[in-house]
Amino acid sequence: MFSNKPLLLAIGAGVLVILIAGTLMFEGDDQAPENTQIVTLPIPEPLPVVEVVAITPEPELEPEPEPEPEPEPIEPAFVLPLLNDSDGLIRDGLVSLSRHEGMNQWVAVNDLIRKFVGFTNGVSEGRVVRNPVEILAPSGKFLVFQLDDETYAIDPKSYDRYDLFVNIFESLDSEGTAALYRLVLPLLDQAYSELGLPNGSMNDTLFAAIGRLLEVPVIAGEVRLTRPVVMYEYEDEALERLSPAQKQVVRMGPINTQRLQRKLSEISRALRVALETN
Repeated sequence: MFSNKPLLLAIGAGVLVILIAGTLMFEGDDQAPENTQIVTLPIPEPLPVVEVVAITPEPELEPEPEPEPEPEPIEPAFVLPLLNDSDGLIRDGLVSLSRHEGMNQWVAVNDLIRKFVGFTNGVSEGRVVRNPVEILAPSGKFLVFQLDDETYAIDPKSYDRYDLFVNIFESLDSEGTAALYRLVLPLLDQAYSELGLPNGSMNDTLFAAIGRLLEVPVIAGEVRLTRPVVMYEYEDEALERLSPAQKQVVRMGPINTQRLQRKLSEISRALRVALETN
């Protein structure tokens, strides 16, 4: 044990040296070690105070108002001519509603509105007023052939006389015709009032006339006639009871009757629509 004494002394000396060195290292904050140069650093000058200026945002510019569109020019209201001066308007209107050249001949007469009103009123009452519509009368004679001593029949060739009339009437634009009727209705009413009828109106009269013509039966077969005196009469009592205006339609033949009634129905529907929107 004593033989190790020198070794213990050496270890103790080493520990002592370490402790002294550590003490010197941790005491550096209180006392500067010898041979240490102290450097004094200059105190930095304070930064200049920057004045904070509040920046007010510029107000947003309102967009310039768009220029108002110029008002569309107002078309002057249509002014109807006087009844006595209305032929030009009716001619131009009807010619523009048909592509058939025969329309020019139809409207070549004068006092068109009064003649139309007079004819329409006659048909509504079952009569045929011939004077206003002489221009529409078919050319040629009414043709019949004899079956026996007392009975005749309408010759189908006689129906051809009405082809031109039906062709022109079918060529009319139905909606345009209704619009023209509505436009000139004040003149039609004026002409109707001149008839001095106690009741009714132009509209009622027109639809009554159309209704009478639509009631005419279409006779597809042979139409027999008798001739007790001078004028022919229908052998069929139901046909003979028809009004003169309706009998005239039977004389047009079955094909022309169907064409006429189809066009009348079309115009009647267009008229009701046009008058309901008035």
